[in-house]
Parts: sequence; structure tokens; C-alpha cells
Amino acid sequence: MPIPHQLSSFTSSSSTANAWKLSLEDWAKVSENRYLVLTTKHLLFHDNKEVSYSVGVVPRMKNCDQITVFLMLANTENSEDGISNIQIETAYRIRKPSDSDRKPFEMYSSRSYETFHSSELKGMEDGGMSRDYELKSIYNVGTAEERGQNGFITFEFEVRIVSTHEKKFQDSSLRKKQIFFKNFESFYGESGDVKITCGGKEFPCHKLLLTSQSPVFRAMFAHDSKENAESSVHIGDSTPEAVEEFLFFLYHGRLQGLPLPSVDFTACLVHLASKYQMGVLMGICKDVLVDIVDVFNVLKIIKMVDKYPELSEILVRLGSYMKENFDDIVKNEEWSEFVTTNPSLVTSLWREMVVKKALDVKP
Repeated sequence: MPIPHQLSSFTSSSSTANAWKLSLEDWAKVSENRYLVLTTKHLLFHDNKEVSYSVGVVPRMKNCDQITVFLMLANTENSEDGISNIQIETAYRIRKPSDSDRKPFEMYSSRSYETFHSSELKGMEDGGMSRDYELKSIYNVGTAEERGQNGFITFEFEVRIVSTHEKKFQDSSLRKKQIFFKNFESFYGESGDVKITCGGKEFPCHKLLLTSQSPVFRAMFAHDSKENAESSVHIGDSTPEAVEEFLFFLYHGRLQGLPLPSVDFTACLVHLASKYQMGVLMGICKDVLVDIVDVFNVLKIIKMVDKYPELSEILVRLGSYMKENFDDIVKNEEWSEFVTTNPSLVTSLWREMVVKKALDVKP
């Protein structure tokens, strides 16, 4: 089994963040349902409890189109009850080459973030020394190859552990939100009391879920509207694929898989998030757009930001990206049209580029 090379590690009293360099050649050699094991680490936290952990990454699983990640915990020789009554927080990402210096990994804003209690670990019931938990999948198979650079990818992982009794964890507001979504997940695709139509396709839904997630739907079904009377909502300004992803998010609190198919697809989700005032979904779309930006789509994304004010906070990052990749962006076929429709922005970028180049050649 290939051994990943550790690039960096940071450890505090109850958390650790690590980055590993993985060879794409080794990645491709991993058999179906087998996993790469990332280096085991130790965490010492409250009451001198100590646990060791490792991360298993499965590039391909049978009948699954997403990369699977497992967290494996074990008691150490110094602590026989370290795994008992602890709350665990995790997040991970496959880093893009452009993220190396510009975009630090932030656990709580990551799409992969989740928290769970040690009682949910598999293996707890049989008293085994090692227990594991399958983490939220956010990357489709093939993402690693797309994000590779010089034959390698960088996998980042952060975990935090605190002593928490199971009942206290279950009573927390965050856990209640998780339970809310899990309860609705089982109803996804089942017959409901309202239907949503788009492009000739019909999606069964539940009014309770729609009204709890969107103030627009809440107002729609609280009055004598056509939609309320007919228990049917027609969405004519989107695509069936985007509506399906939108509804999946409403029921699961996450997108089906990343990266999303295209910038145009993401634009459809942005429109739906704006139209139905879904702030959480809009926040995820912001992250997606920053994550997928390249020299070929940055102009299209900037136009999207101009259309939807909710995206304005990512404009600074997009501007920085344009400055760093200006020579390649001007070769884009859409550049001429962009110059014509966005003269003030282009002037500002050009002025800063001239200053930057002058400083670079200054003796």
C-alpha cells in the first residue's frame, strides 16, 4: 500500500490540521473499495484523555460515483476510555493548485464540515479498540485528477475533539438541525402534498419543508395564491437538473456532489437561491464559484456577481485572480465583449497591472 507524504501538521490541545501529498499514480493503483491510509496522529485533550486517529480515503467504491473518506479512531495505550463521550468535528478538502498560498483551509466554512458524537462510531457496540465513521462525501470520482499538479494532489484534513456527554450533544442546537435534515432525507422523492414542475418534469415535495427553508415559499403557501390552491409550483426560469439539485439541497442540507457540472449549472443554482431567498445555499454557491474559477470562466463568474448582489463579497477574490492571471485571461474569446460592457472594472484592473509590473522590474 502506497504511503502518502505529509506536507504539514499543526496540533493544539484538542485539534490537529494536516496536509498530505498523494501521488496520482498511487491514487490510480488503489483497487475498488480499497483505501489509502493517511498517517496516524494522537490527540490529547480534556482530563488527559488521549486517542489516535487515521484517515482512510477511498478513490472508488462499487456503485458509488463519489470519493469516500473515513475517520478511524482508537484508544491509545495511555487512555483506555479516550473515545467515550466525545464530540468530534471534521472537515477536509482536495486542494486546488491555485489555493496553495491564497486560500487557507477553514473548517467551519468548509462544505465538508460535520460534527458527530463518539456513540455514532461503528464498532462502539462490540467494544473493539478501533472505531470508524464515514464522513460526508463532497467530491465526485475524477476530482483528484482534475486538481492534480505535477502528478500529485494535496489532501487537507482537520479534526477537533472535546469531551461531551451524548445527551448534552444531542440537546445542542447544531445537533437538532442535523436531526431535522436527517428526518427529511427519508422523505426525499416520496409522494408529498405539493409538486414542483420544471421543463416538463415533476418533483414531489412537502410544503412543511419548503416553507421551513424559504420565506418565499412560506409566504406563497400562507396566502390564497394559485400555487397554494393547486398545491403546485411551476419554475419556468430554470432547468430540471438545477431544480432537482435545489430540492436535494432542501432535503439534505448539502449538494449531491462536487464539483458541479459547470459554471452555467452553478448560475442556475445561484438564481434559485436568490429567487427563493436561500441564504445557506447562496453561501455554498459562493464557495463553489471561488473553487472552480479559472482563466476560461472568470469573466462569466464576474458577470454573475454583477447580476446577483448576494455574491458581491467574492468580487475581491475574483479581482485578485484576474490580476494574477491577466496575461492568460486577455486571450479569452469573451475578453473583447467584457471590455466593452465593463469599462470601469477593466480600467481599474489595467491600472493596477501597470503598477504591479513597474514594481516587478524596479531595480
